[in-house]
Amino acid sequence: MTSESFDILDHVEQAVFVRDFNGCIRVWNKASETLYGHSRDAAIGQVTDALLRSVYPISAADVEASCLATGRWQGEVKRKSARGNQMLVHVWLSVQCDLAGTPIHLVETGCEAKTTSLEQELRLSESRYRNLFQAMAVSFWELDFSEANQRVRALRKSGVSDFRKYFLENPQVVSEMMTAARVVDVNDHTVLLFGRGNKEELLGNLKPFWPDESTNAFTEAMLSGIAREPHYWTECKLRRIDGGIFDALFTIAYPPHLSGWTSMVAVIDITERNRAQEMLQRVQSDFAHAARVSMLGELTASITHEVNQPLAAIAANADAGLRWLETAQPEIGRARESIRWIVEDAHRAANIIARIRSMAAHRPPERNLVSLDEIIREALLFIRYELQTRSVTVVHNASADPAIVLADRTQLQQVIVNLTINAAQALAQRDCSRRKITIQTIVADDKIACTIEDSGPGIHPDHFAHLFDSFFTTKQEGMGMGLPICRSIVEAHGGYIRAENMDLSGGARFSFVLPVLNRGPCAPEDPT
Repeated sequence: MTSESFDILDHVEQAVFVRDFNGCIRVWNKASETLYGHSRDAAIGQVTDALLRSVYPISAADVEASCLATGRWQGEVKRKSARGNQMLVHVWLSVQCDLAGTPIHLVETGCEAKTTSLEQELRLSESRYRNLFQAMAVSFWELDFSEANQRVRALRKSGVSDFRKYFLENPQVVSEMMTAARVVDVNDHTVLLFGRGNKEELLGNLKPFWPDESTNAFTEAMLSGIAREPHYWTECKLRRIDGGIFDALFTIAYPPHLSGWTSMVAVIDITERNRAQEMLQRVQSDFAHAARVSMLGELTASITHEVNQPLAAIAANADAGLRWLETAQPEIGRARESIRWIVEDAHRAANIIARIRSMAAHRPPERNLVSLDEIIREALLFIRYELQTRSVTVVHNASADPAIVLADRTQLQQVIVNLTINAAQALAQRDCSRRKITIQTIVADDKIACTIEDSGPGIHPDHFAHLFDSFFTTKQEGMGMGLPICRSIVEAHGGYIRAENMDLSGGARFSFVLPVLNRGPCAPEDPT
């Protein structure tokens, strides 16, 4: 516009400014300076809704669509002045077109709306909100995503539809979004948690508070806002002003409409909680190790038998090999075959020792992709002699689908061995000719279920409530730690375990459920 146009608009008592359809301010009269507190030089070139922190009664996109459809729109818009004062402005918008009739600008006229009883109630509500904002012992942030919103709209107009894929392929854009997101306000607890006593250090750019390892969490928060979800939360790491990293529970709540993208964030320091959980896991690991060592002591006869078998075969094959070599006409072929058998049995003995060492080792859990059915087969080999001496038949019905889990092999072996030995011991308590244990795995939906059934006397009804309690046992020399450790191992893998009787004739069924490979870390809900 010409200088004469500015002079004319400067004589208008109402705030008048002109912006393009990207929200960029082109004209700003004297009354706009008075109303909003921003000088003409400071306002021109700025994005309207970012500068004034506009909150419309409907979405900004709907306001624009209404202007394009009818040529005008009016309503009351919440805004903040340069001094930070909240105001309610009555706005009239009209479309300005070029000579060809193409819309090029939006002309806005506005004046501060008269305060009504409803507005007074709103201000009282906002006052209560500010008091809560400061009083809560939680870190609260007020964030302005207006500039980031403009970038998202530009990307959408350029043809981007899959923002997750786009952010993954363009990580620098996520970094730019962090920089574009602005910290508008924080409460006193945030200063204590993040700062050094100076609130001003925390205002402005959001990026310094997000370490590289938490970039994915910020991306997911952005994607939730783009998808118009009401809120998003996650556990991640955040950075203080002094550079220290801590574990945080991060929650962001989005407004019901995204006109201004002013969002509320809550941060809770969970470092001590995570340390306590790590300590609990270490204690559980210690108990699990103690139980494994105790179990190995109980299986001494089985271990001795397993090791003696290949050792006896090695001795026999060595004697045979010597005989073939000491004859008048040494039979080299037969001697070579005997030596090959010796090598095979030596490997078998070494594998048995390796399994025993693995079960006895005290090391932190190591999770890998493993087959649950393969783990069951290995565990049954380990206790084969124990089952044979008790005249117990074990049937293993493997799943038709691959039962792949992300788990610690030794810990799951411990669960299978514990539950199977418990079942075998239960069978010994019942005088029956048919001693049978059935182990079955089933993959359904996003879960893997493993059931271990026996034909024993079943579980006494009075014992159900205490089966998984520490130190509860029905055995004369039992520790009472086997089932509690089984439960802690299964739950640490994101699953659950339960026990039941099969029918009135007897027989117990223990079953545990684990998430399959493509499931998240959250534990499934126990249907009982």
